[in-house]
Amino acid sequence: MQKRNTAVDLTDLAIGILILGIVVTIGVNVLLKLRDSTLTDLAILTTNNETTLAVNETGASLDNTWVAGITEVTNSTTTEVILAGNYTLSVSPVDGVGTITYAGSSLGWPNNTAWNVTYTTYDTTEPSWLLANNAALGIAEYGNWFDIIVIVGIAGLILALIFLAFGNRGQEASVSY
Repeated sequence: MQKRNTAVDLTDLAIGILILGIVVTIGVNVLLKLRDSTLTDLAILTTNNETTLAVNETGASLDNTWVAGITEVTNSTTTEVILAGNYTLSVSPVDGVGTITYAGSSLGWPNNTAWNVTYTTYDTTEPSWLLANNAALGIAEYGNWFDIIVIVGIAGLILALIFLAFGNRGQEASVSY
């Protein structure tokens, strides 16, 4: 009697990859929540009179990240104070880049002019925040490989099914009673 060769069953591998992806996703979310919850507890640093690129409706990025707030904005050429209603500040929740955007003005502040901005930022060099941030960024790099691992796992599963279905072609099976 000839022993039938069976294909390798990769179902467990596919399930393991799926579980690994779920665990990594939950871990990254927990680390980001931990990082973000400690952000407002950090010390405040002040940046004085940073000259931005031309501020317009699309905005100009500030040099320092994790901006806490803007203290004062002046026109870099005339040194006149620009009131808070003439601009908006947005901070990216992903990388903390602060963007100041021209919001129009009844005073006629010109669009596309450079501004001097005095603002405060959180000190993200403190270990309590830096540890969680570095861990979250390191695990987030896994996401770049996760798609590849899933595709290879699915391809392996499809090949395993094909081998299971067509694995005994060309072989005689003998049955004894």
